[in-house]
Formats: sequence, C-alpha cells, structure tokens
Amino acid sequence: MKNKIKKYLLIIFFGLLTLKAVNANEPFVFNVTEIEILENGNQINGYKSGTAISEDGSTITAKNFFYNKLTNILEAIGNVKYVDASNTTVITSDKVIYFKNKEKVYTIGNSKAVNKNNTITAYTLEYDKINNIFIAKEDAVVEDFKKDTTIYADKITYLKNEEKVFTKGKTKALIEKKYLFNSKNVTYLRNTEKLFSQEKTSVDDDNGNIYKLDNFFMILVKNF
Repeated sequence: MKNKIKKYLLIIFFGLLTLKAVNANEPFVFNVTEIEILENGNQINGYKSGTAISEDGSTITAKNFFYNKLTNILEAIGNVKYVDASNTTVITSDKVIYFKNKEKVYTIGNSKAVNKNNTITAYTLEYDKINNIFIAKEDAVVEDFKKDTTIYADKITYLKNEEKVFTKGKTKALIEKKYLFNSKNVTYLRNTEKLFSQEKTSVDDDNGNIYKLDNFFMILVKNF
C-alpha cells in the first residue's frame, strides 16, 4: 500500500514539473485558482482571480482569463490591472484584451493609465507598447501633474516618446486652475510647454473675464 502511495506521489510530482516546464516556454504563465484547458491545449481559461505573466515580465491580474494560443490573444475580465515592466505604466480597467503578436493592449470600461507624471482616464484605451502611444476615447481626460494641466475631449492621443498630446473634436483645457480653454483639435507639447489650436476658442480666466479667439497659442510658463 505504501509503495502504491509513493508511486502516485512520484507521478503527481513529475506531472507538476512537466507542466511548469511547458508553461515556461509559453508567452504567458498563469497563476490562477482554477484553470481549464480546451481545444487540444489551444484554449486556456483561468477563473476565480489570479495573474498572467508575460514573457517580458509584464503582469496582468484579473478575476478571469481567456487565452487563445493560436491567435495569441489574451482577454482578462474583472478588476483588471496591467503592469508594463519596461515602461513603468500601470493600466486598470473592467476588461483588457492583449494582442500579443502586435503588442497592443485594449481596455473597455473604467479605463485608466498611470505614468510617472500624468494619468489618462477614459471609457476605452488603446496602448501600443512598441511605439509607446496611448489613444483614449469617450470621456477622455489627461492630467499632467507636473504642469498642472488637465485636458478633456472625446478622443485624446498621447505620443509618450515625443511627449505630445493632441485631441480630436471638442476640447476643454484647464491650465493652473486659472484658465479654461474651450476649443477643438488642441495640441499640447509637454517638453516645450506649448498649447495651441487653429480652431475658434473661448478662454475664461479666474477673474471672470472671457476672451474670444479665432485661434490660440500659449506658452504655459507665461500668460497668453
């Protein structure tokens, strides 16, 4: 009886070692409460909370995971938190879809990206890891803590390598809690502290003054 128990324990132990070795060579390693493997191993589902670790060291925590090995697409649902190890970016959302082959991350619902000096919030986010570009849509907001600047628009694109932000459509920009710009298609250059648009603009200041402009160009360290 004891020999049979030892034999079973050895088989289980060997099986665990084999599973770990297989996972080590995969694009993602899953650490979840429950796991389901379907379609000849091509579909991996994880349930009841856990973590998926990408081969580059980035991590995704969520309630449930659905990974298709053939398409190399990972879907995470429920209190999702994505941490990019290479770019020190943290993204949270209700749902994240990670297209591993393209290195693009899409979020849906209560989306937020946090970097060192700013945050981006929106209903949906697209994060291009290779080009370091963020695209925020639906109630998009960019907050620049260092420059004390907040921009609101339906669509905001942030080119992080260039430190350039530009909006599409109606846009509001609050500068140093003193100036409120109402405009369209605004461009914001963080490094040179410039904010401008070629569209008609109104500006409200903290003294109750309202300015009507055909376009505007502002250097943030100076009054416009």
